[in-house]
Amino acid sequence: IVDKDVMQLYYPSDLMYLRQVYDNILKDGGVQRSKPYRMITHNGDFVKLETEWTSFVNPWSRKLEFVIGKHFIIEGPRNPDVFQSPEADKRNKICKEETAKNQALRDTIIRIMNEEMTKPAEAQKQAMNKRCQDLAFFMESILDETPKPDEELRIEIQDRDHSFYERDSVMLGGISPHHEYDDSNTSTEAPLT
Repeated sequence: IVDKDVMQLYYPSDLMYLRQVYDNILKDGGVQRSKPYRMITHNGDFVKLETEWTSFVNPWSRKLEFVIGKHFIIEGPRNPDVFQSPEADKRNKICKEETAKNQALRDTIIRIMNEEMTKPAEAQKQAMNKRCQDLAFFMESILDETPKPDEELRIEIQDRDHSFYERDSVMLGGISPHHEYDDSNTSTEAPLT
C-alpha cells in the first residue's frame, strides 16, 4: 500500500460512513474510535478495522496539515498471504455508475479536508484570548504585591563563611559581579569605564 492513495483502499460501500468520519475529524479534531470499516489488502481481500483519528490544523493558515489514524484490525483477510498478487477473478466488476458514485464520494472527502477551518480555529482563538486574559490578571496581581518604594526592603544574609558566591564567581578580566571595582581582591586596579 506504499505510495497508494488511501481513498482507493477504502471498501466502496464504506465510503459514505468514512465521509462522516472525516467530517467529524475536522469539526472535533479527531474521532475516539470509529465503527468497523473495511480496507483493501495487496492480495485483493479486505481487512475489517477500527481507527482512532487525530488531526492537526495549522493555526495560521487554518488548513488541515495531516490526519493520523491508529488502526486496530478487527478481522483479517480471508487469504492471510497479503503479499500475494491479486487474482483477476477477485477484482470487483463494478458498473460505471457505481464507480462514478464512489469517485464522487472520494472527491467529497478530499474537498472536506482541503476546506479552510473556521470552527476549530475560532475555538482556538477564544481559548487563546482567555489565556491572555488570565495571564494579564496574574501579572496584575503580581504587580499589586510588589513592595512600595517607601517601604524598607530588607534582605537577610546568612553566615558569610558559608557563602559560596565569592569562591564560585568567575573573574573575567579582573571584573566580578561579586566584587567592588575598588576591592583589593581584583587583579587589576583600573576602574570600570
